Amino acid sequence: MAEISKQPLALRAIPEISAIYFALLQSGYEYHTLGRSEAHASLLAPFVGVSEVPSFFTAVRQTSCEPYPYWPRAAVLETACFFLTADKRGFADFGAFRDRVMTAGNIADHERGPSLWGWIGKFPPALTEVLESPAFARYSAWEAEFLASESKRRADELAAVGSALETCRSRYSSPFAKIRLSISPIKCAYSADYHLHGDTFVFSAGEFRAESVIHEFLHHIVRPFTESHRAEILAADTEYPGIDRSYYLSGDADGIRNAFEEYTVRRLTADILADRAPNDLSAYLTQ
Repeated sequence: MAEISKQPLALRAIPEISAIYFALLQSGYEYHTLGRSEAHASLLAPFVGVSEVPSFFTAVRQTSCEPYPYWPRAAVLETACFFLTADKRGFADFGAFRDRVMTAGNIADHERGPSLWGWIGKFPPALTEVLESPAFARYSAWEAEFLASESKRRADELAAVGSALETCRSRYSSPFAKIRLSISPIKCAYSADYHLHGDTFVFSAGEFRAESVIHEFLHHIVRPFTESHRAEILAADTEYPGIDRSYYLSGDADGIRNAFEEYTVRRLTADILADRAPNDLSAYLTQ
């Protein structure tokens, strides 16, 4: 974990999140090879099908998101990791976890109904079983070496991202003083999520990409604007170029706001990467 302005960023694993994707790999997760080299797939091959894991993890895959059927349940499990007790055997604050999921703007209501909550309560014991397994211990040791090597190889990129994020934090009043880059070599290379934990912004992805880190960091900065300007966004009655229609969800007010937020974050990310970070974010977003 690094203070954005003081310590160099590095790629690290969060054991609980690593255990989730290790369990998914044992349960038929096929996205670990998508967009990756044959060499990467061969590195993971020794860890495929090496351990029995609780059947709980088979229910992560759903049919509500065709492009990535592990959305949103894999991301919900990641979020749950930050609300567990120290020994990971139960929830420390289930109410706060539920509130976080229920207020997430990118999850449809039908995806967080009774079936989700009936299932998620079984997560702590299922996770603990994986964390304590010898097979996961072997994978975890390999993963740590892999990420240490990647951090050295991509040191310049990590430094550039740290500089860009410090610009965002200082100019746009971000409440997050620290950032943690959690990378899982198993997680889909095109999947990226973020978690807000105390004063730490946690970026969780299958692969490190500078634009993805900045993109996800900007969401929490842009969201208050989209919420306060919801009426104007809805009145515009438009679809924003380059946005997958899935961002509109059912086409309701939340879906349209989500689409505008995604459109805006993509534009702002491109400008920051091109060293055109605006000084006045409100004026930029209003345009």
